[in-house]
Amino acid sequence: MSLALCKELHSRTFFKNASPSEELRELREQPIDPQAEQEIIDSIEEVYFSNDSFDMVQHELEKLPPELNLQELEEYRDKLKRQQAAVSKKVADLILEKQPAYVKELERVTALQTNLQLAAVICTNARRQLSVAKEGFTEASLGLLANQRRRQLLTGLLKSLRTIKTLQRTDVRLSEMLEEEDYPGAIQLCLECQKAASTFKHYSCIRYVEQLDVALSKTCKHFDVSHYTKVQLAYTLLGKTQTAMDQLHMHFTQAIHNTVFQVVLGYVELCAGNADTKFQKMQYKDLCTHITPDSYIPCLTDLCKALWEVMLSYHRTMQWHEERDKEELHKLSGNNIIFSLHETIRSRKKSDYSLNKTNAPILTNTTLNVIRLVGKYMQMMNILKPIAFDVIHCVSQLFDYYLYAVYTFFGRNDMYESSGLGLISSRLRTTLNRIQESLIDMEAAGENAGVHGPAEDRKEKVPSPHLSQLVVLTNSGTLYGLAQRVVATESLVFLAEQFESLQSHLDTMMPAAKKPFLQQFYSQTVSTASELRKPIYWIVAAKAIDYEQMLLMMAGVKWDIREIMSQHNVYVDVLLKEFEQFNKRLGEVSRHVRIPLPVSNVLWEHCIRLANRTLVEGYANVKKCSNEGRALMQLDFQQFLMKLEKLTDLRPIPDKEFVETYIKAYYLTENDMEQFIKNHREYSMKQLANLVNVCLGSHINKKARQKLLAAIDDIDRPKR
Repeated sequence: MSLALCKELHSRTFFKNASPSEELRELREQPIDPQAEQEIIDSIEEVYFSNDSFDMVQHELEKLPPELNLQELEEYRDKLKRQQAAVSKKVADLILEKQPAYVKELERVTALQTNLQLAAVICTNARRQLSVAKEGFTEASLGLLANQRRRQLLTGLLKSLRTIKTLQRTDVRLSEMLEEEDYPGAIQLCLECQKAASTFKHYSCIRYVEQLDVALSKTCKHFDVSHYTKVQLAYTLLGKTQTAMDQLHMHFTQAIHNTVFQVVLGYVELCAGNADTKFQKMQYKDLCTHITPDSYIPCLTDLCKALWEVMLSYHRTMQWHEERDKEELHKLSGNNIIFSLHETIRSRKKSDYSLNKTNAPILTNTTLNVIRLVGKYMQMMNILKPIAFDVIHCVSQLFDYYLYAVYTFFGRNDMYESSGLGLISSRLRTTLNRIQESLIDMEAAGENAGVHGPAEDRKEKVPSPHLSQLVVLTNSGTLYGLAQRVVATESLVFLAEQFESLQSHLDTMMPAAKKPFLQQFYSQTVSTASELRKPIYWIVAAKAIDYEQMLLMMAGVKWDIREIMSQHNVYVDVLLKEFEQFNKRLGEVSRHVRIPLPVSNVLWEHCIRLANRTLVEGYANVKKCSNEGRALMQLDFQQFLMKLEKLTDLRPIPDKEFVETYIKAYYLTENDMEQFIKNHREYSMKQLANLVNVCLGSHINKKARQKLLAAIDDIDRPKR
């Protein structure tokens, strides 16, 4: 029924008079009040403005009631037509209102489209031109440059590879040159290979040398013959066999310490349970006190097993070297003739700077005149025996004055007392004081002005000697007048030797009652002449080496490290360079004046003693130091000794134990440190205090530290 009604309504409305568009046009063209028009638009349901997919036909059909009324439908239809007409009119008005702007904007869009099309054409042409330029110039040129650079790199690489290949084949060529007895050429080839190896060390095949120290440390717990042989062979090829031994000793020491500490630490932590105690920072001796009676035997057993492994490796290492030494001796037995000639040369002392000079005595005109006068006096004593004592007394005064003059010119210095080296013995000091009081007129020299002794006493005295202004003792280029010092001192020593050869002859001329005087003269004066070498040459040694620079460099070293170092510190190289320069300057002085072996030995002894004292002083200035830091100190000192022994034949090295003992004192406990302070008075109060504060500072309480410091203050230490 509804469907029939709808069809009837449709036929009566849309097809009766006119088309819907015509009716709508008529309604739109009819004049209408703007307010009424707005009211019609506002009456439109909002659902018509919801979205574009809204189906208005379906919506209107769904609104139809079940019972349709034709009259109501026509009225509702007219309402919809009025709403549609109002909306259409409103849209048309808005279009007419915005038409000029629309036309203008459309023109802009059209112009923009034209410009974009033109820009597209320009870009297309530009890209085409760039493509042509790229293909014709850029790619070709850059390709040439890239190829040239690649060629240069490959050429350099090929050269390096050829050099490395040559290094690999060097051993064959070395064998051939040795068979041809071309020893200089073989040595030159080795040096060139070493230089080339250092140049190409950035390649992995060369850089693996740095892993040698790590490989060496592994042998301390698990010794393998093949592995150790390869490591030693590598060090031998590098010319660092002594370095390998020093490093090996350090690694064994560290292995023992780490092994026993870890074993005991494991048992202590097991016994302590969850106790919050920092056992890791304890000293080994203190750590052992935490072992309980129940765990004592198992801990001791494991400790022995662990140490047995280390000792086994050490024993096998010693066996390896003993067997290798036997092999070397066997090889050398057939080469005695070759080695008979480093042996003849080695017999010459490196410290003797007079190899090319005759060993003639070093004399001055004064020495010759004194010897000449002594000869005349001895002839006089043979003729006039009653005055023999008076003559010998005058001769002794002549020798006394000579000795005092040499000391005054070259040996007097206020630094002796602070050196702590005992340069002037008590016997020599007594002799010099006796000569000054009995023979030297200090008033004539302007000293002790205002104090006048008896006139008769002054008659027996002579003025103090004065050094010529032509003698310069402050020039570092001449080693502070070393040549003049050598001539003066050694001529005095030669004169003393001549007096000693005359002792028995003079003794026969002396009256029996006066013989004690002659014995005293020889024992207290003549025999002390050689002792002047120490204070006279000490001044040269004290100024020839820059010890202060070494102290400053040591102050900049970080000693509280946490890993074992395989490379020594730079200050060692600087110090060795100073010694090399000193050695060179000694050689230059020896071109003008022969430097006898005793003199060079005294000079080297002084320099080495001062260097070792400076090392200890530098270590005593350390504020923080770890076990690894002390190991680094040992490494530095061993490197210093190894290089130093190549410069001098002086054995043993002076004050070697002085440094080693101080370094080892770092590992002492509280009780051992107290005993160390009592037994080692050669160290200064500052050096001993440093051991207490730095070595034991974090392991003992304040009371114990104060006790040790008080023990240092209470000891009246004589200077060494």
